[in-house]
Amino acid sequence: MRLSRLLPAVLLVAAWAALASAQPRPVQGEPLSRQYTSEETRSAPTHLALATSASGELYVGNLEGVLRFNGVDWDLTSLPGRSAARSLALGADGRIYVGGYDTFGRLVPDGEGGHRYEELLDAAGLAGDSRLLGFVQEVVATAEGVYFRAEDRLVLLPYDGAGKPKNWPLDSEVRSFYPANGQLYSRVHGKGLCRFEDGRFELLPGGEQFAKVPLPGLLARGDGLLLIARSGLFRANEKGITRIPGEASDLLAGERSYVFQELADASVVIGTLDGKLIRVDAGYQLREQLDLGVFSVIALNVDREGGLWVATEGNLVRLSLPSAWSFLGAKQGITGSPNDFEWHDGALWLATSQGVQRMTADETGQPRTEALGWTEYEAYSLHSTDAGLLAGVREGLLVLDPGASQPRTLYTHPNHGVYALQPSRHDPDLMFAVTGTELLLLSRARGRWELAHVVALEDISLSGLEEGAPGELWMGDTRGPVQRWQLDLPTGEVTRREVFDDSRGLVVDAQFGTSVYQLDGRIHAISRDAGFRFDGERFVADDAPPFTLGDRRNELQVAETPLGAYAYTTRELWHRAPGESTWNAVYPGGRGLAGYSYLRVNRDGVLRIATWSGLLQFNPLESAPAPQPLQLAMESVLARSEKGETRALPLRSGDEPVKVPPGHSLSMRFSMVSMESGAEFRYLLHGVTPGWSNWADRDLFIRALPAGDYALEVQGRTGTGRQPAGITYRFQVQPRWYEQLWVLGLVATALLAGGLVVALWLVRQRTERFLEANRRLEARIAERTHELEDVNRKLAELATEDALTGVANRRALENGLRREWYRCLDQRRPLSVLMIDVDHFKAYNDAHGHLEGDVQLKGIAQRLNQQHDPQRELLARYGGEEFALLLPGVHPAEAVRRAEQIRAAIASSDAGMTVSIGVAGFVPDVQVEPDSLLRRADAALYGAKRAGRNRVQADAG
Repeated sequence: MRLSRLLPAVLLVAAWAALASAQPRPVQGEPLSRQYTSEETRSAPTHLALATSASGELYVGNLEGVLRFNGVDWDLTSLPGRSAARSLALGADGRIYVGGYDTFGRLVPDGEGGHRYEELLDAAGLAGDSRLLGFVQEVVATAEGVYFRAEDRLVLLPYDGAGKPKNWPLDSEVRSFYPANGQLYSRVHGKGLCRFEDGRFELLPGGEQFAKVPLPGLLARGDGLLLIARSGLFRANEKGITRIPGEASDLLAGERSYVFQELADASVVIGTLDGKLIRVDAGYQLREQLDLGVFSVIALNVDREGGLWVATEGNLVRLSLPSAWSFLGAKQGITGSPNDFEWHDGALWLATSQGVQRMTADETGQPRTEALGWTEYEAYSLHSTDAGLLAGVREGLLVLDPGASQPRTLYTHPNHGVYALQPSRHDPDLMFAVTGTELLLLSRARGRWELAHVVALEDISLSGLEEGAPGELWMGDTRGPVQRWQLDLPTGEVTRREVFDDSRGLVVDAQFGTSVYQLDGRIHAISRDAGFRFDGERFVADDAPPFTLGDRRNELQVAETPLGAYAYTTRELWHRAPGESTWNAVYPGGRGLAGYSYLRVNRDGVLRIATWSGLLQFNPLESAPAPQPLQLAMESVLARSEKGETRALPLRSGDEPVKVPPGHSLSMRFSMVSMESGAEFRYLLHGVTPGWSNWADRDLFIRALPAGDYALEVQGRTGTGRQPAGITYRFQVQPRWYEQLWVLGLVATALLAGGLVVALWLVRQRTERFLEANRRLEARIAERTHELEDVNRKLAELATEDALTGVANRRALENGLRREWYRCLDQRRPLSVLMIDVDHFKAYNDAHGHLEGDVQLKGIAQRLNQQHDPQRELLARYGGEEFALLLPGVHPAEAVRRAEQIRAAIASSDAGMTVSIGVAGFVPDVQVEPDSLLRRADAALYGAKRAGRNRVQADAG
C-alpha cells in the first residue's frame, strides 16, 4: 500500500496556471449527493412538488400529503380525504401554499412545533360545484397573491387583507403558468405563448411558434425572458422570440424536458421525463448532464444552503449543484481503491489497488475509464512530466515516454514496488522514488528518464521524505527518530547521516516512530500526538496550526499546492489560502466521503483527494453558493410533573431564567435547520454533568432536579462538521412549599423555642437522663453488634462474582441493568441485551456428569468473556447454562450483529458446543420497567431454540 505523508504536491503557480489553461476540460465528476428513501421519509416514494420555507425547511408534495424536513426529522401533514399534495409554493407572506385534489390551502403552525393544513376554499369564495376542482396542478406565488390552477379554473387569492379573491374559468387547452417581471404568462395549446391579463390571454409577438411545442420553463432575464422549450432555448422581448443557437439548444431539442430551476450562479437546470438533469450556464452554454436513473424528474427546488433537490416518481435526491466539489468512483468506472492520480496527456490517470487506469471525458464531459495491463497487481504512484508519465507498481517502476503506447521498465524488484514518487524541489531533472528498502534517484537527460542511483535505506521504514537543500533529505521513520541524510547526488553516496532523538529535542514514542512534513520552508515532525519543528539546531515543540487543528494529530498530513496549503487527517480537512496565515476548515458537503488518504493538485489545475470510497475533486474555476449561517435553537421545552401532566415552557431564557415548577422533569428538543443531514447535538448541564455529553440526536430528557439555578449549554453540528454558534438555556427549578424561606423560618423558630423548653427540662432531670442514657447505650451496643453481624451476612450475599464461571452473577446483572437503564434514559440512548443459552447442555450433563459439565460451562464463559468489552459492557451468568450480555448505547441492529459474531465464534471453537441467542434493545422509557428488556430478550431466546438452536433471533416487538 502507498506510504502516507510521502508525496506533498510541489508545483509552481505560474507553471500550473499555464498548463491548466492549455488542457482539455477536466473529467466531470458526479455532484455530491444524498438520496432519501421511503424508509427515511416514512411515506410513499412518489414526490410531486418542492418548496423551501423562509426558515430553510424543505416541504415536499407527496402522494400522502405534505412532508416537512428540517434536516433531522420528516413530518407528514395530511390533506382532506388523504389527497396527494400535487403542488406547493412559498408565498410572499412566508407561508407554504398547497394544492391537492378538490382542495387548496396553506400550512399554519399548530402551536406544538408542527403544522396543520388550513383549507382556503371558503376564503376564495368557492361554493357548490365550483369546489369540485379536481387536481390543483399549479400553485403560483406572486407579489399580489397566490394563483391556484385547477382543471377548469384559475383562482387568485390575495394575501390576508390585501384584496378580494378572483376566479376565472379556463379552457382545457391552457397549460402551465409562469410569473416573471411582474407579469403572468401561460402557454395555450393551439395558440402559443401568451400574457395573462385578468382572464384574457394575449399572444406575445412570435409566441405562435409554441402553439404545439411544450414549454417547461420561463425566466426573467434583464428586460426580456428566457424560454426553455422542448425545441431548445429562446430569447423573448418586445421585438419577438428568437432561438439561442448552440450545443445546449440542440441537446434540449432531443429531450423530454419537464421542469426547470435557476441556480445561485444564474445557471439553469432542466429536468426531463427520462430522469436526466441538464445544466446550462448563464451564457447558455451546456455545462453538464446527469443521469439520475429511470424515474421521471417531477420537481426541482433549491434550499438555503445551495443544495438542489430533485423530486421524482421514485425517490428524493439532494445534489450539491453548482459546486466546486465533485466525486469520481465506481459509477465512473474506477475499480479498486485509488492510491495516486495524475493528469497527463489530456486524461486522468489512476494508480489503484487493481492497477493503472486511464479516464477521459467524452464530448459532454462524461467520464470513460479504461483499465491498462501495466501490472498484474497494485499500482501505487504516478507523476507526470514533459519527459513522460512515471508509474510505481508492485513489480517496480515504469515510464510512458512521450508518444509511446506502452511503458518501459526503469527498475524491478522481486519483493518491493515503488510506493512514492517525489520531484526534487531544487533540480527539475531529478526525481526521488521510494521502495520498501531503497531510495531511487532518477535523472532526466535528453528528454528521457533513467535510473541513476540506488541508495539503501538500511533499517529505516520511511514515513515522509522532505528535501531541505540540494542533496539534503529529511526522513521520518515509523521505527524510530527523524534522520537527516546528505547525499552526493552525482555518485549517490551518503556522505552524512544525523539522527534526531530525545537529545536533539525530538521525544519519540517507540510504538509510533516519527513522520515529517515541510511547510513554509521549515521541517516539522510528529511522534504519536506530539508535534515538533526544527529551529535550525534542534527540534522544539510545535504549538501552532496546522498541528494543533484536529484531534487525530498522529494522522496529520500537509501539502503545499498552487491553491494554497492543505492539512488533513482521515476525517478532517483544512485550507490556508495563498498569502494568508489563517487555516479554515473545509467541508466538501457529502457524507460517507471521509477517509482522506492523499491530496494533490494535478496538472489540469484540479485538486483531488483520495478517500475510502473514491476520488474527491475540487475545481477552483467552478462557483459554489455560500451557505446561509446555521442557527441553533430550542424547538420545544416541556415540563412534566410526577403525575404525568405536561406544560410548555419558553424556548428562550433571556435575561431571567425560565421558571421550572418543583418536582418536574424536562423534555427538550433542539433545532438546527440544515439540509446537510446527519445533525448531531451535545450538551453540558453545569453543576450536574461532569463534562460535555457524547454527540447524539436532538432529544434530551432531564430528571427532576433539586431547587436552584441551572445553565444548559448546547452545541450542534451537521454531518459534514459545520457548527453554528452554541446556545445557553438558563432555568430555575422552584423550591417545594416546605423549602421556601418563610416556611423554613417558621420551622427554625419553632425548633428554637422547643429546644429551649427541652433544655430546661433536661437540666431538671439530668441525673435520670444520664442513667437512662447509660442503659440505652449498653442496649445500643448490643443491638449494633447484631446489626453488624447482619450486614456482614448480607455483604456476603451481595458478592457479585459467580463462583463457578468467574463472570458476574445475576445480582450484579440486575444492579447493572438498572444503572445502565437510567443512564441511557437520561441520555436518550439505546440499551440492548443478549440472552445466551448453551444448546443441549442438560443432555451433556446427563451423558458426562455434572463435574464435566461444570468444566464445559467454565470454558464457554471464558470464550464469552473474550467477546465483550469489560470496560463498557457487562457479562453475567443468568442461571444454569444461561448467560446475559448487557450492551449500553448499542442499537438493536448492531446488537444482532454482535450476537451473530458471538454465536459463530463459539460454534467454530473447540468447545464442541453451540449457543442460541435472543436479542432485545430499545431506548428506555419512563413508563417501562428495566426488567422488560430481559423478558423480551428471553422470549427471543426461546424463539431461537424452538427454531432449531445454534441461531440468533431478535425481539420482534
